[in-house]
Amino acid sequence: MSDTITQKPQNVGTAVSPTAGCCEGELSATGSHPAWEVVPRYQARKVEDHAWELRVTLPGVRREDVSVSLEDDELEIVAERKSRTPENWRRVGVARRIPDRYRLELGLGVVVDPEKIAARLEDGVLTVQLSAPEEARPKRISVD
Repeated sequence: MSDTITQKPQNVGTAVSPTAGCCEGELSATGSHPAWEVVPRYQARKVEDHAWELRVTLPGVRREDVSVSLEDDELEIVAERKSRTPENWRRVGVARRIPDRYRLELGLGVVVDPEKIAARLEDGVLTVQLSAPEEARPKRISVD
């Protein structure tokens, strides 16, 4: 998959330049959407003949604020970083803007088994495990 994975064009006007299975997006205002949206950094690698691992960096995002979906051969990851600042605090000075919303759309280029997709978020890194279904794997045919 690291050879076949492609990033889908983003609808938020982000500029993306894929390099060796790793992408980084630029911050971009989304017009009517009040939050900032960014294409997160990711890495894809083949871990077995018919299995792949995708690692997506999502700093400050909680498990319940991540959505992973698969439609045909397109994997979509949407995550939101919610503010955890106490209500009675006031801002002092100018703070650097941290992305509030992440969106990554990937064309997998291979058929994956939707029942065998596993996702885990740990320390700001989402790890997605993908594998091809048995019927899509090459079969060896014995010659008599």
